[in-house]
Amino acid sequence: MKRSLVTVFVVLSIWAPLLPAGDVSLPRPGQKWIEVKTTNFTFFSNVGRLSTRLVAEDLEELRAVLAQLTDYDLQAPVPTLIYVFRGDRSFLPYKTLYEGRPAAVSGYFIGGEDANYIAINADAPDASALVYHEYVHYVANNNMWYLPVWFSEGLAELYESFEVSGDTVYIGLPVLRHVAVLRHSSLIPLEELFSVHRSSELYNEADRKGIFYAQSWALVHYLLFGDETRRQELGQYLGMVRNGVPSEEAFAAAFSTDYKSLGASVQAYVRSFRIPWIESKAEISLDADLEIRKMPYAEVLFRLGELLANQPDRPERRSYFEAAVEADPNHGPSLSSLAVEAELRADWSRADSLHRKAVAANPEDPFVLYRRGRFLSRRGANHEQTAAILSRSAELDASFAPVWALLAKVYADAGVTSDAALEAARIAVSMRPSDIMATRDLARLYLRLDRRKEAVTLIETSLRSNPRVQGQAWMMVIEQDLVRARELLQEDRPAEAMRRMDLAEQLVDRSMNPVISRSNVETARRSIREHQAASLFSRAQELFQEDEREAARELLEEAIELVGDGPVASSSRKLLQIIDHPEQPSSAPVSTVSFSPTATEIDHFNQLIASREFESALLFLEGMRDRVGFERREWLEDRIAEVRRTLDYNRFVDEYNRAVELYNVRKYDEAIDLLEALLETLPEGGEANSAQALLDDAIAAKR
Repeated sequence: MKRSLVTVFVVLSIWAPLLPAGDVSLPRPGQKWIEVKTTNFTFFSNVGRLSTRLVAEDLEELRAVLAQLTDYDLQAPVPTLIYVFRGDRSFLPYKTLYEGRPAAVSGYFIGGEDANYIAINADAPDASALVYHEYVHYVANNNMWYLPVWFSEGLAELYESFEVSGDTVYIGLPVLRHVAVLRHSSLIPLEELFSVHRSSELYNEADRKGIFYAQSWALVHYLLFGDETRRQELGQYLGMVRNGVPSEEAFAAAFSTDYKSLGASVQAYVRSFRIPWIESKAEISLDADLEIRKMPYAEVLFRLGELLANQPDRPERRSYFEAAVEADPNHGPSLSSLAVEAELRADWSRADSLHRKAVAANPEDPFVLYRRGRFLSRRGANHEQTAAILSRSAELDASFAPVWALLAKVYADAGVTSDAALEAARIAVSMRPSDIMATRDLARLYLRLDRRKEAVTLIETSLRSNPRVQGQAWMMVIEQDLVRARELLQEDRPAEAMRRMDLAEQLVDRSMNPVISRSNVETARRSIREHQAASLFSRAQELFQEDEREAARELLEEAIELVGDGPVASSSRKLLQIIDHPEQPSSAPVSTVSFSPTATEIDHFNQLIASREFESALLFLEGMRDRVGFERREWLEDRIAEVRRTLDYNRFVDEYNRAVELYNVRKYDEAIDLLEALLETLPEGGEANSAQALLDDAIAAKR
């Protein structure tokens, strides 16, 4: 089970003191913690109502301004939880770690699988700036997942200086440290800045990161506030990037300038001493929407434990959950968290028992039900039981995106195409449009239901920012077209099968592998034409026997025109010879047409195998098997079995190698989950023995 990575913005350069190894600083039972709920956020705080209210107002005001000035969807697919600590001493045990020490930060943001976490020291003067920066990242990533790195970071830096004074908010106030850096440093060439990605040295090297952030801030500030023409060009540029146009090509098409000239304009802008900003009115009253309650001790322990659980290498989290259950034996969320801890140790029996206790204690807690359903899905439980639990969780909290995504996955893995499955997949995509896997799964479900138009529309709109994945999806549509064409052919509906191939052909050049896709489509067309020609030949034989020779001639000529050559054409020509020359002695024409793979077809099959396109090879062979009167049936079945064995073995190798990688980097939990799932699909033999040996090693290493 993978824990989310931690994104930390370090705001000081000194080290905090080293905590003693294994030290667990549980909060005292007498400490006062409150939960404060606003319309959009939940706060856990030990600083008191007034200070917590001020933090809540700041964040709600930023959200309100974003709603006024943008068309972003601000509805979070998972809860946003903000922890407010009264001072550094209170905050210290919950800071993120670097090389075993609490990082010298006044706040941080963690994007978790099930929630987003923001933790701040309420006494730190720059804590709000950090919260603003990370919250804007979160909002922008949810709405514009295609953003280039320079724009994403520059936009977050721009909002970091967000301020409120009375009923006026200020956006884009100059960030003095950035101005100082830019006025005394050489700028990064813009063609280099525009090409930066998350793994670039420029983005990750500490000694160059300062200029990257400063220049990204300045460039975004200038494009948004400094020049109306550039603002419009920026919109065109981002629109093209969203559609999958490469950055360099999009820049040339959108901007009426070059990199060098634009860079000079940004430098002059920063040095002008006249950097503009936006002022806007924002009148927000939280009185009606503010909910405040004192938190029971067990809940305090649980919430702080979860904050630690979403950081790497924090084993003390378990002590929090155990203490919570000791304080309240029926605290379902803590029992659920202990169950997750048991899962991490691969103690499946203990995990199952704790999940059952958690559900029994809190049968109407949607998060407890979700975790139980997640456990069952990972353990390969009956999909109906798992879906029932997840459906109840979704019913209790329909705003929680992960439950919809997991429910859709459970249905998909079981091959369910019901209305419930379709609803879950649609909701999952609508709540997380940037989730590529969910989008592709919904498209696959549409195709299984033969709702091709909806699948194509979804792929066209939602995957355009990722050309590689979109190309894979187009290939998936083509393969489904081939499957459907075969079905139509088996139903003796060749004309409809051919129309399906016409649709497939329109996507060939957009697929991940146009050469393979085109060959598969042409092979399918050939099979359809042979089927049509074979039907014409059979009818022509009947007419010949009824002495309707001219009518038989027309059908035979049509059959020959359809296929040109091959077994059907050869048999048709023989019968035409008999019709045209009845005086010549001849044996009776064959009553059926026999097919064998042609040299071209065998060559194509060998090319697919050589290029390791085994899925396409299997589809090709199955299409060949559907032919009427295929005489080399045994040969064909042997080839199909060989390809399937190869596919199974390749899947094993991929999964096994992935488990080895996880084991080598000490991610034993993930390796264990992967290997156990793999072993459930393996018969006894060498592969199963290898996987079991690696599983035993991973369990032993974890202990």
